[in-house]
Amino acid sequence: MILAADLDDTLIFSARRLAAAAAPLGGAVAVEYREGVPVAYMTEPALASLRELQGRAVFVLSTLRGEDQARRVSFIRDGSCPYLCCQNGLAIYRRGAPDAVWARRVARTVAALPLRLEEAVSAALTLPGVLSLSRRYEYLAVFFIEPAEFPAEQYLSLRRRLARQGWRLHRQKRKLYLLPLPIDKGQALLHIRALEGMEAAGFGDSYFDWPLLAACRRRFAPAGSSLAAAEAETGEFPPGEEKPTGIEFSQRPFMAGTEEILGRLCATWPD
Repeated sequence: MILAADLDDTLIFSARRLAAAAAPLGGAVAVEYREGVPVAYMTEPALASLRELQGRAVFVLSTLRGEDQARRVSFIRDGSCPYLCCQNGLAIYRRGAPDAVWARRVARTVAALPLRLEEAVSAALTLPGVLSLSRRYEYLAVFFIEPAEFPAEQYLSLRRRLARQGWRLHRQKRKLYLLPLPIDKGQALLHIRALEGMEAAGFGDSYFDWPLLAACRRRFAPAGSSLAAAEAETGEFPPGEEKPTGIEFSQRPFMAGTEEILGRLCATWPD
């Protein structure tokens, strides 16, 4: 069976995120370093459970990060992930090598869209509160925003217009993401499921993880996450969009919730 999991705020938590939430670091181990400085953590029991699951499941790590950023994490860098899905599913690395079949499918899909990424980027940059283009990949762009100056109605209007032209515009905290609407983490997982001939269990925390979880037989998310707040008016899911269902939530948030869910998966994982 496949275990498909998101990375940030699902398996690992940044020092900045933990500090902002006043979450304790006791019992945590660093799993990511940047220039020799620890920047992300898990609890020791959570990491032990993850290592056990990596030995019992076909492990699929699915993240918005690019490959270089993802490989800073210890349990990715050491080759323990048979499948690494980066850029929200736009790139799949199968046992360390790019999946050429998937890459061709993505290229054909994006080429068929009525709007080019460059045009969509230009439209996004016209929104008040967009500070800069933070990162640009072949088919994905990330912007920094100033939340206090970011107009919700203009954003939702542009989001709807770009969606009609094949592009997803989505705000997440202080960032704005622009990426092809037909490709997501769920589509990438369905491709991997077809290769492996297996069902999957999924673990995620945010709007971008719902397509991943929807492609799974079992679905898990931490308490306090965007998925847990999906029904709230102030939640991350825009009005009119499908809300997530059938998710098992942890009782505790942050690293403790991750530890709880990974422990639950270990105890119930089929042999």
